[in-house]
Amino acid sequence: MTRLTNLDDADIAEISGIYDLELNRYQPIHGGDENSSFLLKGSCQDYVLTFYEKRSLTGVEQVVHLLRHLAANGFHTNRVLATTAGSYVPYIQGKPMILKNWIPGKTLRDSVQSDFRSIGRAIGELHQIPAPPFLRSEHPYGLNSMADACGHGDDLEYETWLVKKIAYLQKNFPDDLPQSFIHGDLCDDNIIYYQGRFQAIIDFGDACHYPRAYDIGSALFGACIVDGRLNVERAAGVLDGYQGLLRLVSEERKAVQFFAVYAGAAISAWHYLHTYLKKPLNARLDKYKQAATRAEQLFNLAPSVFDSLLN
Repeated sequence: MTRLTNLDDADIAEISGIYDLELNRYQPIHGGDENSSFLLKGSCQDYVLTFYEKRSLTGVEQVVHLLRHLAANGFHTNRVLATTAGSYVPYIQGKPMILKNWIPGKTLRDSVQSDFRSIGRAIGELHQIPAPPFLRSEHPYGLNSMADACGHGDDLEYETWLVKKIAYLQKNFPDDLPQSFIHGDLCDDNIIYYQGRFQAIIDFGDACHYPRAYDIGSALFGACIVDGRLNVERAAGVLDGYQGLLRLVSEERKAVQFFAVYAGAAISAWHYLHTYLKKPLNARLDKYKQAATRAEQLFNLAPSVFDSLLN
């Protein structure tokens, strides 16, 4: 990730003052493609500072509202802090930022874990929280925007694949599925474990009011792929944990594979547009290809594989 914002000691002194905290060390947090984040070490507690580089002030304020809504409903994720003046979105270096408590641990990407039922339970808990009225009703990089990645001509083979996948998704999108407050990006970077135990789901920047089965598919795509293939033990754990709280209705059960493919194709299109096309030639990454390969592997699995996860 290209870091768009850097901190120095003067910034830390300013942040310490506006929050009335004793902050003594800081270091970049790697991961994320739209944010610049830092771990700030305090005398008694650690914090996460995040600059949302590509969001408007209104967008950053909505992230704050979401985190406060989750806290009010008892969901365990980062808690956003107010300044001594009562602001949740101060400016540093002329950019809006938010400060959250640090949740200790490592991401699922950085640590091998065995407890995937807890991930499913956490998703189920989230889906029982009422969607706040300001929550958008479309996935921010879902079907309404995936076509933006087509027609550029930089990778014709990929764009041809994406056009076909969009057509498949539009033709087969299930009607009238239960909707809820969803996370929208349940990749391994957004799932935290500490000492072998599940801790939290973080980063609600893509949250929306959408078919809840999207989160199931997103978790299978983002957290249950090992060496390029679906790990059925992980996937079964997620689904078992989820259904311990919420039962998938018949049409959702049929759509699990669809939403796993959808989540993979959507993040692939996002990466093609944002981490490939919009980068200089010498900085282009092939994350979109990796995601497309995984999505295609899920697409080609026999439906019986997904049926077995639910029985």
